[in-house]
Amino acid sequence: MSVKALLFSSQGRINRKTFWMWNAVYYITILGSAVGVNTLFPAYSYLILPVILIALAIPDLVITLKRWHDRNKSAYWLALNIPLILGRVVLPSGGADAATQSMTTLQSAVSISALICGIWILIECGFMKGTTGTNKYGPQPD
Repeated sequence: MSVKALLFSSQGRINRKTFWMWNAVYYITILGSAVGVNTLFPAYSYLILPVILIALAIPDLVITLKRWHDRNKSAYWLALNIPLILGRVVLPSGGADAATQSMTTLQSAVSISALICGIWILIECGFMKGTTGTNKYGPQPD
């Protein structure tokens, strides 16, 4: 499978090794981007980092989708990523005043949801074996 097909095509399946390799690259890229942007453009990091996260979200979702396909599950399982994306991109940090108290409660709810969904994704996609042989999403990956 080409890199383009791996990162941008929803067709096919991937094994756990490919999933873990992608996640290593993904988190190293996020960490490197955060350090680089905060070092080079500290005044604009609040604008640049969300753009980088959104750009990385597309291939991350595709990789996770292919892993769900390997488990013989549909794209609907990507809904477990919604709290993770909200937690990383949408929610601002809360303050201590009364006006932001409800946002802090919302942040807590999203954080707990993200933790539960993240653990579920980790167990299913990261540790559980895919379907043996061909399934409705394609042949078993190497």
